[in-house]
Amino acid sequence: FFFSKECKMKIFYATIFLPAAAAFVATSTPRRIPATFLQSSPFDEFLGNIFGKDEDKDKSRNKDSDIINDEEINISSFQQELTKRQQQQPQQELETDIDNAITDANKEEEEEEFDGYMMRDAIYNKFGECFDVDFNKVDSYGFRSVYLNIMPFRLGGKRFRHETELDYLCHLQAVVEILQKYDQLDYVLAQLDETTKKPRAGTSPLIAVPLRLDLTEEQVNQIMG
Repeated sequence: FFFSKECKMKIFYATIFLPAAAAFVATSTPRRIPATFLQSSPFDEFLGNIFGKDEDKDKSRNKDSDIINDEEINISSFQQELTKRQQQQPQQELETDIDNAITDANKEEEEEEFDGYMMRDAIYNKFGECFDVDFNKVDSYGFRSVYLNIMPFRLGGKRFRHETELDYLCHLQAVVEILQKYDQLDYVLAQLDETTKKPRAGTSPLIAVPLRLDLTEEQVNQIMG
């Protein structure tokens, strides 16, 4: 065949550039990457462990920080409550001391107020007469007891042993002080209020009203000598 010069040039270009163009297209077309190439590498795992641990540490720090903050709040509240109670305690102790002092003072006043005059009035209010009183020792079955006897001798009577009412009051005062010393005053006054007996002088023997004292043997000996 006879080819023209122009046709020969086209054939030459086709034989030279078509393979090159085909190679270029083949290389520039995206290839499908196998799934195995998408898996993480050991280097990726190494970096993940480092930065992952840092994230865990940050979370742990935040959690510990919250716990510490809660503990600080609890400690602060405890300290405030402790301070408050410490401030209140001296006031409460002071009030308690004052109440105890008032109670003791009232007891002392009651004991101090009761004297020979009041003993005379108690006897008169019970029997209608100011009878004499005296301690009497009684031995029974190997035991020794002491009684305060209300004697059937009245103030102003012939057999009354005290010359004046003042002597009688002084005697009653001494009796009251002995009863107070051995903590027997209330016990004796209670018996005086409850008794139904009355001293009698016109009988034989004379009738006295005994008021028992609750004493130890040593106290009995101290009173009676």
